[in-house]
Amino acid sequence: RSMERQAMAEDRKFPLNVKLIALDMDGTLLASDHWTVPQRNLDAIRRADSHGIRVLINTGRMVEDASDFIRRHDLPCMIIAANGARACDAPMPGGNWIYRSDLDPQDTHKALDILVPSGLLINGFEDGIVHMANGGDDRKYHLVRRGLIEARYGEKTLRQAADRGVMKLFAVADGFAGDAPDERIEPLRRRIETELPHLQVTSSAPGNIEITSPLAGKGTALGRVAEYYGLTRENVMAVGDAGNDMNMLEYAYHSVAMGNATKEVRDHCRYLTATNDECGVAQIIEQVIERVLKDREESHGTE
Repeated sequence: RSMERQAMAEDRKFPLNVKLIALDMDGTLLASDHWTVPQRNLDAIRRADSHGIRVLINTGRMVEDASDFIRRHDLPCMIIAANGARACDAPMPGGNWIYRSDLDPQDTHKALDILVPSGLLINGFEDGIVHMANGGDDRKYHLVRRGLIEARYGEKTLRQAADRGVMKLFAVADGFAGDAPDERIEPLRRRIETELPHLQVTSSAPGNIEITSPLAGKGTALGRVAEYYGLTRENVMAVGDAGNDMNMLEYAYHSVAMGNATKEVRDHCRYLTATNDECGVAQIIEQVIERVLKDREESHGTE
């Protein structure tokens, strides 16, 4: 049946005292083409901001990508990027850094020792630069085509970047988002988790592996942003669909799974909303706003 309905709440107090909403991008805020954002979602974000609720984009993408998205749509949003390796209070350049965390060079080299022989395309990210090994030099990375970052190619340049400190490694089977499963992914992920158990190892799709520092993670960074604004996890709502969202969904008291989320995410979350193609983000934000307005009306009625 259609998921076009209000979010289902297991808590009668839903959604009480939400002051910060963190939204994943791919599979959550964006439609399934990884580019289009429903107008209803945009309108809901602007309405939330107008009612004093902060909205934060919490993505595995680079800061430059998230910043471009926010500017193109003129959204009043903060950013957590690279799965929690970067956090800022507004699009960059122009905003202020709240948090930054890079991989330890030794950890990066050990991860590359595991990943490079697999033949997967490997991206290593510095601010403003993507380093690509195992291919990629025959095409331009999408952020390079859009003029947002520069690209450097080959394992050598990636190893040199590792020595300086990269914010994230992204290994992918299809050379893009990794939407299609690949038999190499799970064994590689298990090996990295076994040999480098302290690192944050996640996936945003069945055909990719994302690696960040133990001090990163979408939830770790979200907690730091909440603390920066004097909020607690009880004031935070997070909305996501995939494995790399679990960290922030575990942190936020008001955890929301998209209708298209993985079983792991759906089983973990307190609430469920519609799919990304059915404006699930807008539906849940609209409920938050409805609760805010109701609480204000009741408060005025008791004065």
